[in-house]
Amino acid sequence: MTWPLVKLGDIAEWGSGGTPPRSNRDYFDGQIPWAAISDLTDGDVTHTAESITDLGLKNSSAKIVYPGSLLVAMYGSIGKLGIPSVPMATNQAIAFAIPGKSVDLRFLYHYFLFSRPQLIAAGNGGTQSNISQTKLKNWMIPLPPLTEQRRIAAILDQANSLRSMQRHTIEELSSLRSSIFDEMFGNPSSNKHSFPTTTIGQLADSVQYGTSEKSGHDGAYPVLGMGNITSSGLIDATRTKRMDLASDKVDRFTLRRGDLLFNRTNSPELVGKAAVYESDDPAAYAGYLIRVRTNDDAEPHYVSGYLNSRHGKATLRNMCKAIIGMANINATELRSVTILDAPAEKQHEYANAARSLNAQRSKQAQRLKQLDALFSSLQSRAFRGEL
Repeated sequence: MTWPLVKLGDIAEWGSGGTPPRSNRDYFDGQIPWAAISDLTDGDVTHTAESITDLGLKNSSAKIVYPGSLLVAMYGSIGKLGIPSVPMATNQAIAFAIPGKSVDLRFLYHYFLFSRPQLIAAGNGGTQSNISQTKLKNWMIPLPPLTEQRRIAAILDQANSLRSMQRHTIEELSSLRSSIFDEMFGNPSSNKHSFPTTTIGQLADSVQYGTSEKSGHDGAYPVLGMGNITSSGLIDATRTKRMDLASDKVDRFTLRRGDLLFNRTNSPELVGKAAVYESDDPAAYAGYLIRVRTNDDAEPHYVSGYLNSRHGKATLRNMCKAIIGMANINATELRSVTILDAPAEKQHEYANAARSLNAQRSKQAQRLKQLDALFSSLQSRAFRGEL
């Protein structure tokens, strides 16, 4: 089926926002939600981290955007989307489109979602890639009749809803693991169970930095890096490079089941990610990671559970040193972290619960991959006119 190709600028009204001078605090903390790219989550935007006043709106190029519009990130995270649920303003990094009578908002949303890789590729710049509003207006879109747009959007909405519910299930499993840790051990600051305290160094047989040797497409060992540790405390080895290791370096730079990996260098928000390696297949680990091999007095899942807890993350944030946007926690500092010396049977009980939840989460993650593949297939068929 052949649909006419039209420019986005011909079927929607476009604009972008602005930022009031931050030197004047009278412009901020007002009643008008003010969206930044970090507020866009590819879904409805119900609230924003910051707000501006009427005075701030008047003294900037910010404009009020109403429900029924589409927000599109132009800088950095090109193509990130949002649909305002309430009237709001945006900063200059966000373009907004107000669909005309010939285009359905949800169809336009799904087209942008589908086209994001092409939008990113069309961006200009280096570290902060961007796409201009002019380029967005000139972007060509296939435009079926309005009734067909709504039918396509309804099908894609339903498929996307299944993905959202699956992500929510995965998040709930991660939250449950944290809740179990809090319930069993409590906040170390209050120490409601009156456990003695120790340090991670006293619970470790060894604390070892990863290898700085180069990795590539070939080699005997897959190499885990900081990107392979998820923010929820799991290891995702889906994408890895490989390397060979000299025989005298194998023991020092490879992992065995039960080793804890700690992300020592990352952004301030992500430094300190920790996860337990749960495979019998040997793997190497890269230089931005630290391997903690616990002794017989500690269960690695318990140590990982603490590092990923609210108290643990707060402790690490206060400890880390930030240099040019990156934060670092070295091995000596990691060894010095205070932790409750919980009874062995409690640690084992928590570890069994964590392993069970991790297994369930892995199954749900596989299900999400299947739903993602289905959604991608539906998108391709939809915009080829084959749905």
